[in-house]
Amino acid sequence: MTHRLAIIIPAYKATFLPAALNSIAAQTCKDFTLYVGDDCSPEPISDIVERYKEKINLVYQRFETNLGGKDLVAQWERCIAMSQDEPYIWLFSDDDVMEPNCVEELFRQIDKTEGVYNLYHFNVDVIDEHGAFKFRKQDYPAELSAYRFYCGKNSMRLSAFVVENVFSREVYERFGGFMKYDLAWGSDIATWIVFCGEKGMCTVPHARIKWRQSSQNISPNYSQQIAERKLKADQNLLNWAYRYFGMEPDIYNVNRAIFIYKIHQYKKHVSKACLKEAFASFFAVHGRHWDRPLIYFFAILIDGIYFRIRKWFTWLYGDFKG
Repeated sequence: MTHRLAIIIPAYKATFLPAALNSIAAQTCKDFTLYVGDDCSPEPISDIVERYKEKINLVYQRFETNLGGKDLVAQWERCIAMSQDEPYIWLFSDDDVMEPNCVEELFRQIDKTEGVYNLYHFNVDVIDEHGAFKFRKQDYPAELSAYRFYCGKNSMRLSAFVVENVFSREVYERFGGFMKYDLAWGSDIATWIVFCGEKGMCTVPHARIKWRQSSQNISPNYSQQIAERKLKADQNLLNWAYRYFGMEPDIYNVNRAIFIYKIHQYKKHVSKACLKEAFASFFAVHGRHWDRPLIYFFAILIDGIYFRIRKWFTWLYGDFKG
Protein backbone atom coordinates (compact mmCIF):
# COMPACT_ATOMS: atom_id res chain seq x y z
CA MET A 1 0.00 0.00 0.00
CA THR A 2 1.29 3.45 -0.94
CA HIS A 3 1.15 5.96 1.88
CA ARG A 4 0.29 9.64 1.49
CA LEU A 5 3.70 10.92 2.56
CA ALA A 6 7.32 10.09 1.82
CA ILE A 7 9.72 11.29 4.50
CA ILE A 8 13.23 11.45 3.04
CA ILE A 9 16.43 11.51 5.09
CA PRO A 10 19.70 11.97 3.15
CA ALA A 11 21.93 10.51 5.88
CA TYR A 12 25.62 11.05 6.48
CA LYS A 13 26.06 11.97 10.15
CA ALA A 14 25.25 9.44 12.84
CA THR A 15 25.51 11.68 15.91
CA PHE A 16 21.92 12.91 16.01
CA LEU A 17 20.30 10.35 13.71
CA PRO A 18 18.74 8.37 16.60
CA ALA A 19 17.01 11.53 17.82
CA ALA A 20 15.61 12.20 14.34
CA LEU A 21 14.40 8.61 13.98
CA ASN A 22 12.91 8.59 17.48
CA SER A 23 10.82 11.62 16.60
CA ILE A 24 9.59 9.97 13.40
CA ALA A 25 8.80 6.70 15.17
CA ALA A 26 6.76 8.67 17.71
CA GLN A 27 4.39 10.17 15.11
CA THR A 28 0.73 9.84 16.04
CA CYS A 29 -0.13 9.29 12.38
CA LYS A 30 1.77 6.54 10.56
CA ASP A 31 0.56 7.23 7.03
CA PHE A 32 4.08 7.62 5.67
CA THR A 33 7.11 5.71 4.48
CA LEU A 34 10.55 6.77 5.66
CA TYR A 35 13.37 6.56 3.11
CA VAL A 36 16.95 6.78 4.39
CA GLY A 37 19.64 7.30 1.76
CA ASP A 38 23.10 6.59 3.22
CA ASP A 39 25.56 8.82 1.37
CA CYS A 40 28.41 6.29 1.63
CA SER A 41 28.97 7.46 5.19
CA PRO A 42 31.93 6.16 7.25
CA GLU A 43 29.65 6.31 10.29
CA PRO A 44 27.35 3.45 11.41
CA ILE A 45 24.18 4.66 9.66
CA SER A 46 23.04 1.13 8.80
CA ASP A 47 23.36 -0.12 12.38
CA ILE A 48 21.28 2.78 13.67
CA VAL A 49 18.57 2.41 11.03
CA GLU A 50 18.32 -1.33 11.66
CA ARG A 51 17.01 -0.67 15.17
CA TYR A 52 13.95 1.13 13.75
CA LYS A 53 12.76 -1.31 11.09
CA GLU A 54 10.15 -2.75 13.45
CA LYS A 55 8.95 0.71 14.50
CA ILE A 56 8.70 2.56 11.16
CA ASN A 57 7.68 1.64 7.64
CA LEU A 58 11.22 2.14 6.42
CA VAL A 59 13.33 1.74 3.28
CA TYR A 60 17.11 1.97 3.61
CA GLN A 61 19.70 2.19 0.86
CA ARG A 62 23.44 2.65 1.10
CA PHE A 63 24.91 4.35 -1.95
CA GLU A 64 28.29 3.20 -3.18
CA THR A 65 29.61 6.71 -3.78
CA ASN A 66 29.48 9.88 -1.72
CA LEU A 67 27.56 12.55 -3.58
CA GLY A 68 26.57 15.08 -0.91
CA GLY A 69 30.16 16.26 -0.47
CA LYS A 70 30.25 17.31 -4.13
CA ASP A 71 26.63 18.08 -4.99
CA LEU A 72 24.20 18.23 -2.08
CA VAL A 73 21.15 18.87 -4.25
CA ALA A 74 21.98 15.79 -6.34
CA GLN A 75 22.10 13.76 -3.13
CA TRP A 76 18.69 15.11 -2.10
CA GLU A 77 17.25 14.13 -5.45
CA ARG A 78 18.92 10.72 -5.42
CA CYS A 79 17.24 10.01 -2.09
CA ILE A 80 13.86 11.31 -3.27
CA ALA A 81 14.15 8.93 -6.24
CA MET A 82 14.03 6.06 -3.71
CA SER A 83 10.41 6.92 -2.95
CA GLN A 84 7.33 5.51 -4.66
CA ASP A 85 4.13 7.31 -5.58
CA GLU A 86 3.39 9.10 -2.31
CA PRO A 87 1.60 12.35 -3.25
CA TYR A 88 3.59 14.42 -0.72
CA ILE A 89 7.33 14.56 -0.02
CA TRP A 90 9.08 15.76 3.12
CA LEU A 91 12.84 16.24 2.79
CA PHE A 92 14.01 15.90 6.37
CA SER A 93 17.50 15.62 7.90
CA ASP A 94 19.67 13.31 9.97
CA ASP A 95 19.88 15.67 12.94
CA ASP A 96 16.59 17.58 13.34
CA VAL A 97 13.44 16.56 15.21
CA MET A 98 9.70 16.74 14.51
CA GLU A 99 7.02 16.98 17.18
CA PRO A 100 4.88 13.82 17.56
CA ASN A 101 1.80 15.32 15.91
CA CYS A 102 3.49 16.80 12.82
CA VAL A 103 2.26 14.24 10.30
CA GLU A 104 -1.23 14.23 11.82
CA GLU A 105 -1.49 18.03 11.70
CA LEU A 106 -0.06 18.12 8.18
CA PHE A 107 -2.81 15.88 6.84
CA ARG A 108 -5.43 17.79 8.81
CA GLN A 109 -4.29 21.02 7.13
CA ILE A 110 -4.07 19.41 3.69
CA ASP A 111 -7.61 18.09 4.05
CA LYS A 112 -8.87 21.39 5.43
CA THR A 113 -7.45 23.29 2.45
CA GLU A 114 -8.48 20.53 0.03
CA GLY A 115 -4.84 20.19 -1.03
CA VAL A 116 -4.84 23.38 -3.06
CA TYR A 117 -1.30 24.29 -1.99
CA ASN A 118 1.83 22.64 -3.30
CA LEU A 119 3.84 23.71 -0.26
CA TYR A 120 2.96 23.28 3.41
CA HIS A 121 5.15 24.86 6.07
CA PHE A 122 5.92 24.05 9.72
CA ASN A 123 7.07 26.72 12.15
CA VAL A 124 10.43 26.13 13.82
CA ASP A 125 12.05 26.04 17.25
CA VAL A 126 15.84 25.94 17.51
CA ILE A 127 17.49 23.36 19.78
CA ASP A 128 21.11 22.86 20.78
CA GLU A 129 23.40 19.85 20.45
CA HIS A 130 21.81 18.30 23.54
CA GLY A 131 18.25 18.78 22.28
CA ALA A 132 17.52 21.63 24.68
CA PHE A 133 15.30 24.49 23.52
CA LYS A 134 17.24 27.64 22.58
CA PHE A 135 14.74 30.00 20.99
CA ARG A 136 11.69 30.19 18.76
CA LYS A 137 11.91 31.41 15.18
CA GLN A 138 9.39 33.93 13.92
CA ASP A 139 6.17 32.16 12.98
CA TYR A 140 4.96 32.40 9.41
CA PRO A 141 1.50 33.79 8.65
CA ALA A 142 -1.24 31.29 7.81
CA GLU A 143 -0.67 31.97 4.11
CA LEU A 144 2.39 33.52 2.46
CA SER A 145 3.02 34.49 -1.14
CA ALA A 146 6.27 33.62 -2.87
CA TYR A 147 7.40 37.26 -3.00
CA ARG A 148 6.56 37.98 0.64
CA PHE A 149 8.49 34.84 1.54
CA TYR A 150 11.49 36.06 -0.46
CA CYS A 151 11.41 39.49 1.15
CA GLY A 152 10.83 38.11 4.64
CA LYS A 153 13.61 35.57 4.39
CA ASN A 154 16.18 37.99 3.06
CA SER A 155 15.28 40.72 5.52
CA MET A 156 15.86 38.10 8.26
CA ARG A 157 12.36 38.55 9.59
CA LEU A 158 11.66 34.99 8.51
CA SER A 159 13.97 32.00 8.67
CA ALA A 160 14.08 29.15 6.19
CA PHE A 161 15.91 25.86 6.38
CA VAL A 162 14.96 22.78 4.39
CA VAL A 163 13.22 20.49 6.84
CA GLU A 164 10.18 22.62 7.60
CA ASN A 165 8.47 22.32 4.23
CA VAL A 166 6.43 19.51 2.68
CA PHE A 167 5.75 19.66 -1.05
CA SER A 168 3.59 17.80 -3.53
CA ARG A 169 5.14 15.23 -5.80
CA GLU A 170 3.28 16.80 -8.70
CA VAL A 171 5.04 20.17 -8.34
CA TYR A 172 8.40 18.49 -7.70
CA GLU A 173 8.15 16.52 -10.94
CA ARG A 174 6.72 19.44 -12.89
CA PHE A 175 9.78 21.61 -12.16
CA GLY A 176 12.28 18.78 -12.47
CA GLY A 177 13.37 18.76 -8.83
CA PHE A 178 15.30 21.39 -6.92
CA MET A 179 16.95 24.55 -8.12
CA LYS A 180 20.70 24.05 -8.30
CA TYR A 181 23.18 26.29 -6.45
CA ASP A 182 26.66 25.55 -5.14
CA LEU A 183 26.66 23.94 -1.68
CA ALA A 184 22.85 23.89 -2.09
CA TRP A 185 23.19 27.43 -0.68
CA GLY A 186 19.92 29.08 -1.60
CA SER A 187 18.66 26.03 -3.48
CA ASP A 188 15.84 25.54 -1.01
CA ILE A 189 14.84 29.23 -1.12
CA ALA A 190 14.59 29.33 -4.91
CA THR A 191 12.82 25.98 -4.95
CA TRP A 192 10.20 27.04 -2.42
CA ILE A 193 9.57 30.16 -4.48
CA VAL A 194 8.87 28.26 -7.69
CA PHE A 195 6.88 25.59 -5.82
CA CYS A 196 4.73 28.33 -4.29
CA GLY A 197 3.76 29.64 -7.70
CA GLU A 198 0.72 31.88 -7.57
CA LYS A 199 -0.82 29.93 -4.68
CA GLY A 200 1.83 30.68 -2.06
CA MET A 201 2.50 28.42 0.89
CA CYS A 202 0.28 27.32 3.77
CA THR A 203 1.43 27.03 7.38
CA VAL A 204 0.53 23.93 9.40
CA PRO A 205 -0.63 25.07 12.86
CA HIS A 206 -0.30 23.26 16.20
CA ALA A 207 2.93 21.37 15.37
CA ARG A 208 6.56 22.45 15.06
CA ILE A 209 9.94 21.33 13.80
CA LYS A 210 12.97 21.48 16.08
CA TRP A 211 16.00 22.54 14.05
CA ARG A 212 19.31 21.64 15.62
CA GLN A 213 22.01 24.28 15.82
CA SER A 214 25.34 22.51 16.18
CA SER A 215 28.96 22.57 15.09
CA GLN A 216 28.07 20.06 12.36
CA ASN A 217 25.88 22.50 10.42
CA ILE A 218 27.33 23.92 7.24
CA SER A 219 25.91 27.35 8.07
CA PRO A 220 28.53 28.54 10.64
CA ASN A 221 31.50 27.74 8.33
CA TYR A 222 33.24 30.97 7.26
CA SER A 223 36.55 29.65 5.96
CA GLN A 224 37.58 31.71 2.94
CA GLN A 225 36.90 28.92 0.46
CA ILE A 226 33.41 28.20 1.77
CA ALA A 227 32.58 31.89 2.28
CA GLU A 228 33.47 32.72 -1.32
CA ARG A 229 31.36 29.85 -2.63
CA LYS A 230 28.45 31.00 -0.46
CA LEU A 231 28.73 34.59 -1.64
CA LYS A 232 28.74 33.50 -5.29
CA ALA A 233 25.70 31.30 -4.67
CA ASP A 234 23.93 34.18 -2.91
CA GLN A 235 24.70 36.44 -5.87
CA ASN A 236 23.37 33.90 -8.34
CA LEU A 237 20.17 33.67 -6.30
CA LEU A 238 19.83 37.48 -6.24
CA ASN A 239 20.23 37.68 -10.01
CA TRP A 240 17.71 34.88 -10.54
CA ALA A 241 15.17 36.49 -8.18
CA TYR A 242 15.55 39.85 -9.94
CA ARG A 243 14.45 38.22 -13.18
CA TYR A 244 11.82 36.00 -11.57
CA PHE A 245 10.14 38.85 -9.68
CA GLY A 246 10.72 41.39 -12.42
CA MET A 247 7.13 42.62 -12.28
CA GLU A 248 7.36 43.55 -8.60
CA PRO A 249 7.83 47.35 -8.42
CA ASP A 250 10.22 47.27 -5.44
CA ILE A 251 12.38 44.27 -6.44
CA TYR A 252 15.42 46.45 -7.14
CA ASN A 253 15.26 48.13 -3.73
CA VAL A 254 14.77 44.76 -2.05
CA ASN A 255 17.71 43.19 -3.87
CA ARG A 256 19.89 46.22 -3.27
CA ALA A 257 19.26 45.86 0.45
CA ILE A 258 20.05 42.16 0.35
CA PHE A 259 23.22 42.78 -1.65
CA ILE A 260 24.43 45.40 0.83
CA TYR A 261 23.81 43.01 3.70
CA LYS A 262 25.58 40.10 1.96
CA ILE A 263 28.67 42.17 1.20
CA HIS A 264 28.67 43.47 4.76
CA GLN A 265 28.36 39.89 6.02
CA TYR A 266 31.10 38.32 3.88
CA LYS A 267 33.63 41.10 3.39
CA LYS A 268 35.92 39.96 6.22
CA HIS A 269 35.98 36.38 4.98
CA VAL A 270 36.52 36.68 1.22
CA SER A 271 39.19 38.09 -1.08
CA LYS A 272 38.99 41.50 -2.73
CA ALA A 273 38.76 39.75 -6.09
CA CYS A 274 35.65 37.89 -4.91
CA LEU A 275 34.05 41.14 -3.75
CA LYS A 276 34.87 42.79 -7.07
CA GLU A 277 33.29 39.87 -8.91
CA ALA A 278 30.14 40.13 -6.78
CA PHE A 279 29.75 43.86 -7.58
CA ALA A 280 30.26 43.19 -11.28
CA SER A 281 27.67 40.41 -11.27
CA PHE A 282 25.10 42.49 -9.40
CA PHE A 283 25.29 45.49 -11.76
CA ALA A 284 25.48 43.34 -14.89
CA VAL A 285 22.00 42.04 -14.10
CA HIS A 286 20.42 44.86 -12.09
CA GLY A 287 21.83 47.84 -13.99
CA ARG A 288 21.68 51.25 -12.25
CA HIS A 289 25.44 51.58 -12.13
CA TRP A 290 25.10 55.01 -10.56
CA ASP A 291 24.22 53.24 -7.33
CA ARG A 292 27.68 51.69 -7.07
CA PRO A 293 29.24 54.42 -4.85
CA LEU A 294 26.23 54.43 -2.53
CA ILE A 295 26.22 50.63 -2.18
CA TYR A 296 29.97 50.57 -1.71
CA PHE A 297 29.69 53.19 1.02
CA PHE A 298 27.03 51.34 2.99
CA ALA A 299 28.39 47.83 2.43
CA ILE A 300 32.14 48.39 2.71
CA LEU A 301 32.99 51.68 4.41
CA ILE A 302 30.41 51.75 7.18
CA ASP A 303 31.08 49.09 9.78
CA GLY A 304 29.21 48.37 12.99
CA ILE A 305 26.23 50.69 12.51
CA TYR A 306 24.58 48.88 9.60
CA PHE A 307 21.74 47.37 11.59
CA ARG A 308 21.08 50.58 13.52
CA ILE A 309 20.61 52.72 10.44
CA ARG A 310 18.90 50.36 8.01
CA LYS A 311 15.42 50.79 9.48
CA TRP A 312 15.54 54.54 8.84
CA PHE A 313 16.74 54.34 5.23
CA THR A 314 13.64 52.78 3.65
CA TRP A 315 14.46 54.51 0.38
CA LEU A 316 17.74 52.57 0.30
CA TYR A 317 16.82 49.25 1.87
CA GLY A 318 13.32 48.76 0.53
CA ASP A 319 10.07 47.88 2.23
CA PHE A 320 10.31 44.47 3.96
CA LYS A 321 6.78 44.13 5.29
CA GLY A 322 6.00 40.46 5.94
